[in-house]
Amino acid sequence: MRPKYVITGLVTLALIAFVLHYWLESRYKSTMQYKTQWILQKEKQQYDYVVLGASHAYVGFDVAMADSILHEKGINISLDGSLIGTQSVLADLFFNRNQNKTKRFFFCIDNPSAINTNELADIADGRMMPYLNYDEVFSFYKPYGIKWYFDRYMPLWKYAEYNYYWGPHVFSNTWGNFMKPDFDTASGSRYDYGNRYDNTDTMTVSLDFQLDKSETEYKYFRKILEVCKKNQITPVLFTLPLGRADTSAQAKQHLADFNAYCKKQGMEFYYLGDYLNYQFEYFGTKGHLNKKGAELATKKFIEEYLTKQSAK
Repeated sequence: MRPKYVITGLVTLALIAFVLHYWLESRYKSTMQYKTQWILQKEKQQYDYVVLGASHAYVGFDVAMADSILHEKGINISLDGSLIGTQSVLADLFFNRNQNKTKRFFFCIDNPSAINTNELADIADGRMMPYLNYDEVFSFYKPYGIKWYFDRYMPLWKYAEYNYYWGPHVFSNTWGNFMKPDFDTASGSRYDYGNRYDNTDTMTVSLDFQLDKSETEYKYFRKILEVCKKNQITPVLFTLPLGRADTSAQAKQHLADFNAYCKKQGMEFYYLGDYLNYQFEYFGTKGHLNKKGAELATKKFIEEYLTKQSAK
């Protein structure tokens, strides 16, 4: 076979791969099977408050309850399976790229020890794949290795790697919509109505905000705060009930230290980690509230927030 035919064939295959890649990507971005798709379709919207966190806030912050108490309109952009790095990217995209606006940003530190992590989260990362061509997304992932360059620049590579999220079943769903989102597409919350914690995971959730590293690290936490500052948003930190929260003297000291840190930084922090502690009828899993628990915790948080605001 002549070299020119080989080259022509390879170029043709590459072109087909690139065209197919961008066609798949455009289809994936146009639907909202996953929470990332739903979040990133929100553009130039005005909200009274925005909630961000991982799965604890996803299932534990009841937007309908908060709206009814505040007489306002909020949105929950929390993403299950995410860690603080991915959450910082979502904040950047939601407010800076997509130009959504809000007065208050309720940021859930659902696992205090994770506020300073640099680890990736496979569940959330896989669902970010259609947006890897965004500079904000790729700049976050590329320091983690050459794999992310392949995912970014090789056509179809990432969709083959993450086929359990972006396989033929999801592609066909971009037309048929036979797979429904598992979250409330009006508010962004996901409600667990039936589950009850089975009490098999008995490990206590530690309470350590790693303040000894905060001045040199807190990398992604600081990024979230920078996004708030740029957009003139007031950040409000909170921790939802943890199920088996640490209430030792050391934990209480860590909490007091973090409260002092937040006060010094001009931020408000509301700790509900030990609210409903060991009351497992309000939990679907150890750290994830069911619907009743979400209602109680959200009501408690918002009422504490309003009480503090009225005292100013």
